[in-house]
Amino acid sequence: MPVTTLNAGQNVPLPEATVRVEVSGAVDLTALVLSASGKVDGDADMVFFNQPEAPGARLAGRTLDLTPGALRSGAERVVLVASPAAEGQTFREVPGVGVSLTSGALSATFTPGSLTTETALVLCEVYRRDGAWKVRAVGQGYSDGLAGLARDFGVDVEEPAAAAAPAAPSAPAPPAPSAPAISLTKGEERLPPDMRKRLSLRKELVTVSLTKKGATGLKARVIGVLDVSGSTSGLFRSGVFARAVERIMPVAAALDDDAEMQMFLMGARGVRVDDLQVGDLPQWLERYTTKRPTEAGGYNNEPAAIEEVLRYVATQSTDVPTLVLFFHDGGVTDNKGTEAAIRAAVPAAVFWQFIGLGRASYGILARLDDLQGRAVDNTGFFALDDIDAVPDAELYDRLVQEFPDWVRAYYPAGHPARASLGR
Repeated sequence: MPVTTLNAGQNVPLPEATVRVEVSGAVDLTALVLSASGKVDGDADMVFFNQPEAPGARLAGRTLDLTPGALRSGAERVVLVASPAAEGQTFREVPGVGVSLTSGALSATFTPGSLTTETALVLCEVYRRDGAWKVRAVGQGYSDGLAGLARDFGVDVEEPAAAAAPAAPSAPAPPAPSAPAISLTKGEERLPPDMRKRLSLRKELVTVSLTKKGATGLKARVIGVLDVSGSTSGLFRSGVFARAVERIMPVAAALDDDAEMQMFLMGARGVRVDDLQVGDLPQWLERYTTKRPTEAGGYNNEPAAIEEVLRYVATQSTDVPTLVLFFHDGGVTDNKGTEAAIRAAVPAAVFWQFIGLGRASYGILARLDDLQGRAVDNTGFFALDDIDAVPDAELYDRLVQEFPDWVRAYYPAGHPARASLGR
């Protein structure tokens, strides 16, 4: 059986109803069963050496057998945590830590990066996405131990007995700063501080833009498409695409419950690449935007990218609307084919927002709003050219300008997607 080596942030679907998780290294394995809130329902949701079983989960030593469909009602995620088996050790003293997962034809491994003073480590998570179960490699270490990490997920952990008071009173120590709660759904705690601050501010601006459109309750699947044709090389080298992706991530953080974008490349063909979750943003940018990706080929094929996105969306629930943010540097190769692909996509629960970046001829993209004969207008376009000159508030106003109107036009009255708009 071929073995898939996962990178931090990478996810794969589970092909079978069960998955076996095995850890290596001198560590203990703990599983936390979480609701959509990111918290446990009670102490019974913590599976560890003193409590080795819960509905759908059974721990034996360093091996966990998990049946996601048999988890207790309301469970949406299982976080798998390693901690040094020897009390008082950090991961610097524990070599060979890793995890392997087996589910039907899937055999996958993940080895976390360099670890030092951490005393608890989130190896991976098994989570529900659009009715199916997937596993994501995480590799995030924490310095406050398993007990501290468990508390952040809502587990009541017994405090150790207080030490005897000293004979002579001492000056009170200043209160220690409280650690931020861990939120694996959003992943913001894994970002560098400056990027986390930008994300937080931008999320607020996205919410303001949605409020202007009467869409504060709207939830959607967000997909990103990057033009990687040969003419974009300079845009990648100068960091334009890196900055563009960072600036659209808050749209997914605001609209998508899992704060995740499916990402595609548009070259000679459409290629789906690793999904992008908030906490994985730095690594994703390093992998896909430091230079022009070449796996999709070197010229524009807009219809192929549209069709590849539609193939993915066809596997997902139509009750969740999809917003596609499609960056294009201009020079459309096939105007007629692109128009035909857009017209053919009208029945799909997808709105296509094209964003021009290249100061070039955008052809049919610039005429999308004038296309006649469609049951609903499923497209929008605007050219930024110099994305760095456009303030965040203006950018988000443009990105969500037409999407709520399309949702109202596409879904019938009474549909939850439409009702979530608030008016």
